[in-house]
Amino acid sequence: MNTSSCPVDPSASGSSSLSSAASSGVFTARELGVLDALRPFLGAEAEGLYTAQGRSLHKLVCFAQDSSLPGCAQLLCGLRLARELLAEELRPGEAFRSLSAVSDYLKLHFAGQAHESFAVLFLDARHALLAFEDLFRGTLTQTEVYPREVLKRALRHNAAAVILAHNHPSGAVEPSAADLDVTEALKAALALIGVRVLDHFVVAGNRAVSMAERGLV
Repeated sequence: MNTSSCPVDPSASGSSSLSSAASSGVFTARELGVLDALRPFLGAEAEGLYTAQGRSLHKLVCFAQDSSLPGCAQLLCGLRLARELLAEELRPGEAFRSLSAVSDYLKLHFAGQAHESFAVLFLDARHALLAFEDLFRGTLTQTEVYPREVLKRALRHNAAAVILAHNHPSGAVEPSAADLDVTEALKAALALIGVRVLDHFVVAGNRAVSMAERGLV
């Protein structure tokens, strides 16, 4: 993992603000573990932003992106490194150990996005990752999803299964009627080429809903 491009002080030891963030419920246990591993790379100013009066991860990233306050650059760099660390659990060729790893990665992936976007994880017959792709970008409230394009990408990767994911920048994490329609349309289309839809995640801020766990896939 290359950290040379990050404007941080490797000698900084940090403080207890990550623990404070955990007690306020801002981060999941997995995210806290990743961020705690990054503490040697973060200065005190950046680490202090984690508490940020209980901001969600999404709001915190948006704040850092739009602010020139000291520590914001280090914070964004730390989050980029956190994405890399979580992506290690989703690297190509590795079978998923749990859907929670997918959920945590997706929350970091979508954090700070002010628009809806739709992503697909392409899996082989062992449910090992073949590829992760952002396929469609939309507006604040909707994204046009084209089943034909998803089928083309599934065939290109020779996928046996997929996990769908999209974000709700509005903060509403519950799947909408449109989300259910898109899921059913993609299930029907992908079934024609023998590809299963295992799950569809809806991500909003620091929350993610598995539609499979709700019995909606």
